[in-house]
Amino acid sequence: MLLLVGEGRGNDRLADELALDSYQVRRAGDPKELDARRTPPDVDLIIFGRAPHPGASLAALRTLRAGELATDIDPGVRVLWMSTASEVTSVLRAFEAGADDVIRDPFIYAELLARARALLRRNLAGVPAVIQCGALQINTSAYRATFGQTHVELRRQEYALLVHLARDPGRVYTKAELLRDVWGYRSNGTTRTVDSHASRLRRALARAGAEGWVCSTRGVGYRLAPDGRMAPSRAADTCTSERTNGVAYERTT
Repeated sequence: MLLLVGEGRGNDRLADELALDSYQVRRAGDPKELDARRTPPDVDLIIFGRAPHPGASLAALRTLRAGELATDIDPGVRVLWMSTASEVTSVLRAFEAGADDVIRDPFIYAELLARARALLRRNLAGVPAVIQCGALQINTSAYRATFGQTHVELRRQEYALLVHLARDPGRVYTKAELLRDVWGYRSNGTTRTVDSHASRLRRALARAGAEGWVCSTRGVGYRLAPDGRMAPSRAADTCTSERTNGVAYERTT
């Protein structure tokens, strides 16, 4: 089921087009309706459509990602954000709030449909995935990270950054790679997005007892493993990946 958030004739036409392509579409005219009990829990994709007040939609998205909605919608549900502004800042702001993909308006419907289908493919059910890096364990099916017996409190994008770094904990990922692969923003422009999230992730891990994790390589980027542990030559043995039904999952060895 798709949930389209937004009012107006443009969103009405979009809902009609999606229905013609055999998608079950529910509407939420006001972003605040996401917090209403009548919102169905079996939502596979949320599309935040054209909105006269994008600030309200951003607030609703942040509430969703924080798991603070009154409804039973999965906080990790895929989100496609429609940006009506031309500024790069508006796109980055949507990603930081928790959007999985952003499309700029005006757009070609075929492109939006392709993006929606790609996001829905990511939701295919599969074998529960666990990434184990020393005492750090990440259960990707439950969106949960623990260090030893301590739960690591993370916001959604901090968690996404952790999962990406944990795929190869000894490797230094460049900021451009992280911005592209975690936030989906293909630009090498100057931004503090990666640095600020890496700093918050480092502090969250430290509070859970994981001191020294998320190391910075000046002028390059970040790696997960602390100094002297899980050297790159051992990284593949520590966190390996497998594919099930064409979808990549992480497993421990």
